[in-house]
Amino acid sequence: MTGTSEDSGGGMSKFEKAILLGLGAVAVGKILDNGDEVKSRSGDRVVVEREGELRVLKDDDALLRRAGNEVRTETFDDGSTRTTVNKEDGTRIVTIRSVDGTVLRRLRVLPDGSEYVLFDDTREERKIVASKLPDIVAAEQRAGVKGEAELRAALEAQAAADRGQTFSLRQVRDIAQVRAIAPEIELDAVRFATGSAAIAPEQARSLARIGNTLRDMVANDPRTVLLIEGHTDAVGDATYNLALSDRRAETVALALTEYFDVPEENMIVQGYGESQLKVPTLNAEQLNRRAVVRNITALLR
Repeated sequence: MTGTSEDSGGGMSKFEKAILLGLGAVAVGKILDNGDEVKSRSGDRVVVEREGELRVLKDDDALLRRAGNEVRTETFDDGSTRTTVNKEDGTRIVTIRSVDGTVLRRLRVLPDGSEYVLFDDTREERKIVASKLPDIVAAEQRAGVKGEAELRAALEAQAAADRGQTFSLRQVRDIAQVRAIAPEIELDAVRFATGSAAIAPEQARSLARIGNTLRDMVANDPRTVLLIEGHTDAVGDATYNLALSDRRAETVALALTEYFDVPEENMIVQGYGESQLKVPTLNAEQLNRRAVVRNITALLR
């Protein structure tokens, strides 16, 4: 992506601390005390280097803060939070976030009182057995999905598959080999301009097949969890690209919610910057500026 990297020197201003994840100064201080080095700051996202890897920090509850939703957030002494969202249809969403804004647990309570745990990273993670994980390339080849035409069948196959091993949401988000078990469905209708996370209204409307399918899936199984990924090409600064890709994922998720009523609580957005190029090139490449959806429900159970 073309872009100007932001100065990472110096401390964060009070304004930047306030917008970072909607967290207080105590929480921000704890994040930095953990050894994270701030690499770039842009709007509501901060990119840090943690243990040699770039990570984007943001408010994982941002999708839930929609007009019409009543939102109440409690902050605990350690900087973690519990957010309760009351939706207009009577649904209640309870989310626990860690000090850095990452969602740990989300509970969906329907108007009839039925409760569904979408994911729970407050429990101890199971150790990953590398020998039981499929090769990344083989997993993607098994998907066999190139565009939206095969979307419904592919997503339903993902939901029905017996994976034999379950993972935490963190493991799915952070470990490519785990994430690849759920084949990616590339959203061909969405193409981003260089340096932009915006999608035109006509592009959003062209997501009808995807949006209607995802909405129906959640209606049939309220525990469905969808990972919406954003990607960039390799032009520009890596930290800028990481934040930009995360915004791209959020833009797509917002479009799915606004246009097709896909419940926002059932989506997790994550940007991967230039780390997973579809076309291996350092030049500007439209095919690398893309969005992807994975049905990760089976991986979390």
